[in-house]
Amino acid sequence: MQNNKFLVLDIGSSKLRLAELEFEEDKLELDEYQEVSYAGFTDGAFIEDDFESSCKELFKDCNKEEISCVYVGVPSEFCGLTVKEITSTFDSPIDLNGHTRQEFLKYAESDEMVSKITDGIVIDVNILDLSKRNSSNEDENSGSINITGQVSYIFADSNFLDKVTNTLQGLGFSDIEFSSSVNAQCNQMITENMRDVGVVLVDIGYLTTSVAVVKGGGIKNLRSFSLGGAHISAELCENLNMPFKIAQKLQKKVLLTVDPSEVDYYVVSSDDNDYEFQASKVNKIVNAKIDHIALMISKCLTEEDYAYQFIVTGGALDDIKGAMDVLSSKLGVVVKEENIAFSDLEEPKYSAIVSLIKQAEQKIRGLNSTLPFWKKIINKIKSWFDF
Repeated sequence: MQNNKFLVLDIGSSKLRLAELEFEEDKLELDEYQEVSYAGFTDGAFIEDDFESSCKELFKDCNKEEISCVYVGVPSEFCGLTVKEITSTFDSPIDLNGHTRQEFLKYAESDEMVSKITDGIVIDVNILDLSKRNSSNEDENSGSINITGQVSYIFADSNFLDKVTNTLQGLGFSDIEFSSSVNAQCNQMITENMRDVGVVLVDIGYLTTSVAVVKGGGIKNLRSFSLGGAHISAELCENLNMPFKIAQKLQKKVLLTVDPSEVDYYVVSSDDNDYEFQASKVNKIVNAKIDHIALMISKCLTEEDYAYQFIVTGGALDDIKGAMDVLSSKLGVVVKEENIAFSDLEEPKYSAIVSLIKQAEQKIRGLNSTLPFWKKIINKIKSWFDF
């Protein structure tokens, strides 16, 4: 296989995760995985200007001469989504699940259609549904049929793409492709049967949460907000007057599956000291913050969406026993935690990078017809300005 070694970069709200992968005898293997903590992002912007220096640290051992491409996941806080109804004419016979669908996707991905999305740079295109449109007798006699599709366009903030591109090019990587991280998770984690019913995928991260409503062939609604697992620790800090590192340890002790009495305490050890915190008070604080997360999730949804299946990933609530039950109660639906595994990356916090890995593999193997829009547009911009 020509592209035998590549990189996948997941840009999280507190960590940068990098996977180096290689095809060995046509089987994809994880050669190296590493991650670095950095200031992250919130409210659609990086908190500090440490992204470039963190990438230098992360990529320092990569041999760029051996790498064919860097696949980068774009966080939802730097993405937007619009759904367009598109109509195109096809000659009979029509196969809405086969060749016709592939040709319609090519039309939806064409420069003509993509150029109409002016809010950002299109990085992912998915067909939500296709249908035959009523045509005149003249059209029917000619053997031509109009096909109408609901098409989901995910676009990324151009400043974000510029920042990442300039950073990676400065490190010596010239072939860079972008895809929405949450779209990759939806593609890899949600089965066709689940899509028929409809799914709400919630990715709760360290500082941010993404909410994707999936129906049919893709995401029909995508929202994000700046609230995640770290805000629970911050709430414990503020209310119980403790350092953040102790709050993080305390958060891992929390048990929401029981109703503690006034004499029950959580004990946290730090720097050879033991700290006791009244369990009922701690649980009340944590419950209130999960309530807040649930409220923000519900604001991203419609009444129709509540008839869907709900799955949660991201790993931010993993350490809090009973958190999924509380979230289910507050949302009024059954919430299930899901993850996707590859090699040793098996926890929900790795779901984004694993989904990006599997999507990159499909693209390299030619199993995914989605085009690398960003690369096409970069080349076009270069030709316009004669770079």
